[in-house]
Amino acid sequence: MKKEEKDFEPHLMYEPKTGKSMMADTYEEHLIFKELGLVHEDELKNKPKGEPKKKSAVLISFMDAVEKGMDKK
Repeated sequence: MKKEEKDFEPHLMYEPKTGKSMMADTYEEHLIFKELGLVHEDELKNKPKGEPKKKSAVLISFMDAVEKGMDKK
């Protein structure tokens, strides 16, 4: 297990253009969000306001596919 994964804590990540947030509940979700271009709060120019958004059905399907692919390794 990598140090980053061991030290992981759930946190919000943000879409830089819109400021919409999504909760990275697991280290794997964090990596997926990072690949999709989401950033941490301190990387935003204008901090968003409001509650975190729920994961979209498309993102959930993508995450399920990634997890199934990881199971095959």
